Amino acid sequence: MRSFIFALCSLLWMYVIFYLSSIPGDQLGPDTLVINMVKKAGHVIIFGVLAVLYLYALKGRQSLRESGAGIFLMSLLFALLYSVSDEYHQSFIPGRHSSGTDIFIDICGALTALAILYGTKTGKKWEH
Repeated sequence: MRSFIFALCSLLWMYVIFYLSSIPGDQLGPDTLVINMVKKAGHVIIFGVLAVLYLYALKGRQSLRESGAGIFLMSLLFALLYSVSDEYHQSFIPGRHSSGTDIFIDICGALTALAILYGTKTGKKWEH
């Protein structure tokens, strides 16, 4: 049941991403350095959350230690595939375009979130 809830949350989060990607470019505000940095940070956070939701949907009742690298890689792959599809979708929205850089930023966000999660849940205590 827990996997089903996380799968449902993943689908809802994917809808949020799709909705945000559907906003025309002229409604996103001016194209300034600060706004672009906020947008890129948003990519990191949004795809980080998506990857973690995928991970919990896939791992079921297993602990992160038990689930191993396969679940980690599958979560990362699914985030990559959705990022690519999101960028493709944006290419049809007025004032928006697809960007390989955004895909790279999305994957960096997903990888960072998964690595932090794995590091905190499976890592050993720091030894001095």
